Amino acid sequence: MTAKLFYDAPYAKEFDAELLSQSEHDGKFHIILDRTLFYPGGGGQPCDTGTLDGAEVLEVIEHGEEIIHITASPVEGKMIHGVLNWEKRFGNMQQHLGEHLFAGALWNLHHIHTARMRIEGDNVSIDTDIPADISAILEAESSANAAIWADIPAEVIFPDMAEIKELARKLPPENAVPPVRIIKVEGVDYVPCCGVHASSTGQVGLVKVISCENHKGGSRIYLRCGRAAYRWITSLYHEVRKAESELVCGYDGINDKIAILKSQIHALKSQNEALTVRYLKPLVDSLLSHAEVCGQFKIISHVMNQSSQDEIKHLFKLITDKDKDSIAIIAGENEDGVFIMAGCNKENKNVDVRPAFRKAIEILGGKGGGSPFSAQGWGKNSEALNTAMNEAVNILKNNIK
Repeated sequence: MTAKLFYDAPYAKEFDAELLSQSEHDGKFHIILDRTLFYPGGGGQPCDTGTLDGAEVLEVIEHGEEIIHITASPVEGKMIHGVLNWEKRFGNMQQHLGEHLFAGALWNLHHIHTARMRIEGDNVSIDTDIPADISAILEAESSANAAIWADIPAEVIFPDMAEIKELARKLPPENAVPPVRIIKVEGVDYVPCCGVHASSTGQVGLVKVISCENHKGGSRIYLRCGRAAYRWITSLYHEVRKAESELVCGYDGINDKIAILKSQIHALKSQNEALTVRYLKPLVDSLLSHAEVCGQFKIISHVMNQSSQDEIKHLFKLITDKDKDSIAIIAGENEDGVFIMAGCNKENKNVDVRPAFRKAIEILGGKGGGSPFSAQGWGKNSEALNTAMNEAVNILKNNIK
């Protein structure tokens, strides 16, 4: 049995313990001590890391009454000195209590239940049982930070089951055997939990919502708490300062500058598109007039050297819009490889260009796909482009016949 010092002394950083056993498994060493500060992970909180007599602790797992420390190298001697990675441990303590404050606020304010929590590095993710809209999320964030500023103690208690059933926002598993460990933050949260937390809300420092997405009928909310939130905000600050420098404005003028740039980009794109169409029109007329006729269809095969993907798409659209019985295979080479399109006007329901396109993209050593009237992709083998185009044309002819 391993004594769980991490519950008795959650702020201790080093400890001494007696070695009970050590065994090697696949080049790693499983070490069991009579007591430990290393939290083995649980309830969404990761395990601690650190060292045992200098041997790096890679993972810590709980197996029955024993806690197994998995290390990169063996230890020697009977008494072992352990040192936690305190930066990681305290960060997890901040993140976990911060999650309690936010989840408690969601429950108290909007009766939204947290079905799952996970701490992964600087991120905390929370899954809710029903969708949480942005106003509810921001209100819970505000409430969590108000609890931080109030610096309320985070108590560990072991009440009777009647009290737990009356007060807890989430009940323990049905097979839970008393005493049940409860984390209590007066007026904020009361919930069963096996994790290690900061001893008061003030030590969390900050709770900041990062993003939210729909997930399995509810919401997945991403938070950062404590040092992790500070790191994120610091990074965001530097990015804003870069934007201020590039846009030559203060932070309060960034949105206006971006709106102006977007408008200018839109105008330039429209102008560029008009110019592209203008210079491609003579080529469209030439290609259609010299197209190979196969039944009711005109088959056009053309390679544009040093062309962009947009140019190829414009040419393809101009051809298939102008002549609804045209089938076009257009390719272009540039430094990125070969971009190829095959298709016809989408109103033409009796043409499927996919067999011809698949053969061409196979020869080009690339990937792509699409619908019966439009397929596209990128290939790397530009030397085989003429072969790919010819094979595609032959397949089209055979299918039309």
